[in-house]
Amino acid sequence: MNLDELLKAAITDPSKRSQFLQTLIKSDVYVICNKPVRQDRGAMDGGIQIELITIQDPDGVVFIPFFTSYRALQQFAKRYVESYKINCLRLFDLIQSANAVLNPNSYGKEFSSQEIKSILMIARNLKIKAISFNEEETITYRRCERSMTHITRPASKFLAKQENVDRAFILEMIKGCEKPQLLMVIDMIGSTRKLFVPLSKYIGKSSKHYEELCFISYEQELGKKAVKDIDPFYVRKKRYFEK
Repeated sequence: MNLDELLKAAITDPSKRSQFLQTLIKSDVYVICNKPVRQDRGAMDGGIQIELITIQDPDGVVFIPFFTSYRALQQFAKRYVESYKINCLRLFDLIQSANAVLNPNSYGKEFSSQEIKSILMIARNLKIKAISFNEEETITYRRCERSMTHITRPASKFLAKQENVDRAFILEMIKGCEKPQLLMVIDMIGSTRKLFVPLSKYIGKSSKHYEELCFISYEQELGKKAVKDIDPFYVRKKRYFEK
């Protein structure tokens, strides 16, 4: 059983809860960030600088949301957000003085700060280490297997009005065993948030309900790797002085 299946089983069957927790702390989960995650160059252990969003329940209790999969994160966010994949045990170590909720607004589970500290103590006693997968090694890319003109046409129309965009690519991205997602790589300068959010809303009018579309800048190494053998669907027309 995968993590999602174990979570569903643990909600209805108390005998599954121990297996679920053991699997959870050894698994990678997804979090939503206020800003892109940065590597902490001053840390000897490969530390990161991460700023997580929080949510508040009707009683005023603040939680940090986290998710079993990128799909669950997107279903919660309903728009483009900065996200990060991290080992759950490492996440608990970072947020141990806070409360957290797994898969909010869906089948899920709340973790109080006391429960998180207890899990960390048990993990230390059992000598369980926080080990995250290298995300780059779990992602594969391929050309879209069907026509994407219902997305590329409106996207090209939108991008033609953006002077800071030179090229755009679309392809399929597969994370581990998750179903393929559409990935749009944008070769641009300036703020990605100011471009990606309105572009996502504009394309959303034409995309199908089952299509999950992600965006990334070509400036990132993942972006360059993804489109290595892919032709762009949009190329900015050269201005007169560039001819």
